[in-house]
Amino acid sequence: MSQPIAVDLIIKNLAEGTEKVKERAKKASEVLLGPLETDIATTPYEVVYQEDRVRLKHYLPEKITHKIPLLIVYALINRETMLDLQPGRSTVQGFLDHGVEVYMIDWGYPTRKDRYVTIDDHVNHYMDSIVDLIRKRHGLPRINLMGICMGGAFSVMYSALHPEKITLKRPSTGLIIKRDIKTLVQEAIIQRPGKHSAR
Repeated sequence: MSQPIAVDLIIKNLAEGTEKVKERAKKASEVLLGPLETDIATTPYEVVYQEDRVRLKHYLPEKITHKIPLLIVYALINRETMLDLQPGRSTVQGFLDHGVEVYMIDWGYPTRKDRYVTIDDHVNHYMDSIVDLIRKRHGLPRINLMGICMGGAFSVMYSALHPEKITLKRPSTGLIIKRDIKTLVQEAIIQRPGKHSAR
């Protein structure tokens, strides 16, 4: 039997490599398309508000040490469960462990009828209704608000439009911002180079 030449070895290696890639792709496909083996969003909550596809989740700590509850607004596109991945890896649980009562908006999944729902509807209707509900439940004039991703933009808009209902707070340090968001936005615009309107 003659000794294989380099081309034969290359072809053999390519064939073996192709089989390995096929096998890996098959395994990856099974993992990605198969059932999720990790439980997510396991922190107990109660749905205290529902309108259309929007729900408000309420998480209660074992012992409340902060008088003012926190409303978390997440993005429309991603899921709010990103903040409650699994035990030991949960932002929500972290707040609860520090005695913060948490509310979190679940925007749900949009349907065909939602194609005419605007950002204004989300900010000035859904968010405003939710903020008013929380204020009423707790008998407070203002609540804490935290926005993440697109929810951060919604929270800035809401705070600028309804500063009398919101206390801006950095939960990790307890720093309360005394000036309203309108002032902060105006200062940021003034300091930015370029053209500005006379308003």
